[in-house]
Amino acid sequence: MTASENEWDDFAAEWNENKSVREYSEKAFCSLQAKVLTNVSDLSDCRVLDFGCGTGLLAEKLADKCGQVVAIDSSRKMIDVFNKKNEQSGSTKVTTADLTVNAESIEAHPLLADKFDLIVASSVCSFLPDYETTLRHLSSLLKPNGFFVQWDWISDMPAEKIEDTFKMCGLSELRVAVAFSMDPEEKSAFVIMGIGRKLS
Repeated sequence: MTASENEWDDFAAEWNENKSVREYSEKAFCSLQAKVLTNVSDLSDCRVLDFGCGTGLLAEKLADKCGQVVAIDSSRKMIDVFNKKNEQSGSTKVTTADLTVNAESIEAHPLLADKFDLIVASSVCSFLPDYETTLRHLSSLLKPNGFFVQWDWISDMPAEKIEDTFKMCGLSELRVAVAFSMDPEEKSAFVIMGIGRKLS
């Protein structure tokens, strides 16, 4: 049920201090606050899943606002970095696991036993080997009226693909648009944000 070693392990040691990664996380969180968190009636009671959490930059921000955060990643080394940060800070607001979301883990893993009000996936979905199947699994973990939110480079994840996949996976009230831009080495790179809601 836990994830095996993967290519992202090689980036874990430097990931948390990467300036672009930190900027991306900050901009993603700001867009989440503006477009989604304002629609959640009681953030203190909000249960969140950060899918593909990396070293926890977004999960840490969510923990400051929301009641319970579960952060999972397929990279054991990314989770190790996140856990060390939590140990150093004494934070107990986020529960972590190196975990792949599939039918087996949903059936058996205790962290996935209860449904979520919000699931976020920051720069994850375009790397999935089977985006539609994974999104079906994730949408099954949402409470009624729960939100799924993803951010990806628009060059890798066109709006039409997000919209079509959201619909196939039973997500409604779709909003898909460019959320922000990053400018590495003077080249503009746009990040698309997809928001879907599970109405039943």
